[in-house]
Amino acid sequence: MKKKKRGFSLSELVVTLVMVAILAIIGLPIYRGYVKKGIATEGKALLGEINAAQQIYYTRHGQYYAGSVGQTFGGAFGVDARRNKYFTSYNLSTNAQTFTASTSSKDGTQSLTLVGSFTTDPKLIER
Repeated sequence: MKKKKRGFSLSELVVTLVMVAILAIIGLPIYRGYVKKGIATEGKALLGEINAAQQIYYTRHGQYYAGSVGQTFGGAFGVDARRNKYFTSYNLSTNAQTFTASTSSKDGTQSLTLVGSFTTDPKLIER
């Protein structure tokens, strides 16, 4: 009576490991790209909120709000970035008819800048 063989041969295991390694080599950069886009979405949402608040402030006061550099909550301005996971602060600068809002991710890998005015569409710059 012959015993039944159980398990996998060494060649079967090697082939399986090679296939998994190839999938990982292809998949990890794609996955990292999706993660980076997802993180950038949070920053874009923050800048969109800042843009809306600036437009409202301009309508009410005839000028853009110029808060403290690096501020995370703007009292009269009302945009709070502390609830975000990746983009937790922003900087504002203004001149007569335009404003610039910038934010960077906590790890410093992504930087977003929004330049807006009351008469033109805002421009988003990603770095």
